[in-house]
Amino acid sequence: MKNILCFGDSNTWGYDAESYDEITGNVKRMDFSERWTGILQEKMGDSIHVIEEAMNGRTSLQKDPYFPGVEGKYALQIAMMSHTPLDMVVLQLGVNDLKHMFNLTVGMIAFGIEQLICEIQKSYYGYPIPKILLIAPSPVKKEIGDGLFGFSYGPLAYEKSLQFGKLYQLLAEKYDCLYVDCATLDFSLNQIDGLHYSREDHRKLGEAVYCKIREYFG
Repeated sequence: MKNILCFGDSNTWGYDAESYDEITGNVKRMDFSERWTGILQEKMGDSIHVIEEAMNGRTSLQKDPYFPGVEGKYALQIAMMSHTPLDMVVLQLGVNDLKHMFNLTVGMIAFGIEQLICEIQKSYYGYPIPKILLIAPSPVKKEIGDGLFGFSYGPLAYEKSLQFGKLYQLLAEKYDCLYVDCATLDFSLNQIDGLHYSREDHRKLGEAVYCKIREYFG
């Protein structure tokens, strides 16, 4: 059995935007069978063990004063030490780094992702270094500035997010990672915040990741 760590943010956690309660701020999580990680597990069967490490609001490196503990690098180090030995790490982060208050270029976001890749490509407890499957997140909707979380993302997030695919692909080539670009999967996203994946998007991503992993492990 192969151990596969899926490290990400709310679009790995399974954030169900349609369930969002504007009064309480509460939101429900999609069922495991609806999340791309669950779809991957179902399709691979007993040949792999999917380990979910996902958190709403998680960034690559940035500290968020409104949501403590979301910086990904520190959490990734803990996850690697906790779950080693691993055969693969699937990494999907970057959307929360688009928030207006961080004022980051896409190049700086990609640099943060590069630091996470380097953390994964260390040997933990002497075990072999796991293969990385890097996922470029889907571009957000053009109208995200007018959506539910527009106050956080502002008018520049869309144009920045269009550059994810190109820069993440360069990282994948540099560090010999497997690669999936969500921009090529024709995601619909939800209409409420223009940010979170729909159930159909999760299905598409789960199938794309499955194909990459099956091809790699044979």
